[in-house]
Amino acid sequence: MNSLNNPLHMVADEKFSIGETNLAYFEQHADRLDSGAVLLCCKGRVTLHMDERPFTLKRNHSMFLLPGTILRCTHRSADCEVRFFAFSAELFAEAAYRIPIEFMRMLKQSPLQQLDAIGFRKVDMWFRIIEYTYNDRDNRFRNIIIKNRLQNALLEAYDRALRTPGEHLTPESSSSRQQEIFARFMELVGLHYGEEREVAYYAEQLCISTRYLSTIVRSVTGNTAKAIIDHMVILEIKTLLQTTDLSVQEIAYRLHFPDQSYLGRFFRKHTGESPSHFRQKMK
Repeated sequence: MNSLNNPLHMVADEKFSIGETNLAYFEQHADRLDSGAVLLCCKGRVTLHMDERPFTLKRNHSMFLLPGTILRCTHRSADCEVRFFAFSAELFAEAAYRIPIEFMRMLKQSPLQQLDAIGFRKVDMWFRIIEYTYNDRDNRFRNIIIKNRLQNALLEAYDRALRTPGEHLTPESSSSRQQEIFARFMELVGLHYGEEREVAYYAEQLCISTRYLSTIVRSVTGNTAKAIIDHMVILEIKTLLQTTDLSVQEIAYRLHFPDQSYLGRFFRKHTGESPSHFRQKMK
């Protein structure tokens, strides 16, 4: 279990990987994942921050990480042992095709699941099947099989959510048109938040009014479109402050702020502290 390299990073020409890790890498790095992952804690415990929200992964708990998640670790027991199945953003997009956006939102908000004995055995068996296919490199349908198994896992989780009291999740909770617009909005934000921070830009790209876009985003997430954009920018600034030696001025330039002072005011408004104080605190 190598702590020097990101265990969830996708190597060239691979769409998925499987293995064991103690997640020590994320104690020293706040990393934006280029992949998604399913984690299964077999021993010990670890506190993971997903997009700055803390979750404690303990024995007999599973966790789902979406591609693009910023992940870091703050507390980890010495005996921490986690199995992982990591998958590329491309593979996830193929597997998640036609699964309603409400479920993806719920999965992002509630990524942790406590498993009973039967549930743990089922997930453990799923990992074993994935591992068998992963090692069968001569199988010409290897990627398709893995995609189908990931899709099956997502559909089973979606079915559980539909049947779980209190989840308030139904396939009809928003129109397919609204789902499509919201999904496209999030895709555009992921591509352009570094240089475009105004809602009007994204509304124009979607060929709808700013008010209509804001209404859709609020109905799906409970937040404003502007809040989502700003949150992505803040997460990126925090990641650059923690993982690079770039000066605040260089970060401002990279993220298309007019100058260092403007970035500082933006960061303080959303976090209550200066970029330099945040960087010093995280060392």
